[in-house]
Amino acid sequence: AGEEPDGGRIQRPEGSIEAFLPGEREPALGEDVVLEAVYERLGDITAAIEVLNRVGLADAVLYRARPFELSTGQKERFRIALLLAARPDLLLIDELAAHLDLAHARRLARNLAAFVREAGITLVAATHRMEVKEALSPDQVYVGYGSVWAERGRPPKGLPQRNPYNTKN
Repeated sequence: AGEEPDGGRIQRPEGSIEAFLPGEREPALGEDVVLEAVYERLGDITAAIEVLNRVGLADAVLYRARPFELSTGQKERFRIALLLAARPDLLLIDELAAHLDLAHARRLARNLAAFVREAGITLVAATHRMEVKEALSPDQVYVGYGSVWAERGRPPKGLPQRNPYNTKN
């Protein structure tokens, strides 16, 4: 985190759209009510309601709420809805569901995984929460403890605890 890469490059298709949800910074959410903000990006009220439902904001009261009236967890889900409404090709999320309780985190991860799969969006999510990791796509790449490895099928119940600073490993 915060380090410059030694080398390499990232190639992406011409005209691709990326979306990023940072883990620490609080992006401006605007003044529009939740439903209007998502609708403005999509231009389709049914699609806007579907996106909000997928992120767990399926409530008429929340549709009419302004961003500053939302709880921290609701704001996180609203930001994800705004990113999905941009129809990105690549979605980067740092600490997915960090502000949600166990049940909401699992539900959001499961719904988000289904949505991006259906929409053809590549999702890259950094998380330390096992319930989130287990609810995401069955095809996952893990980075940690100085190595990178991939898993197909349901992810293992725990990440290998290889500590590069422990000489007994």
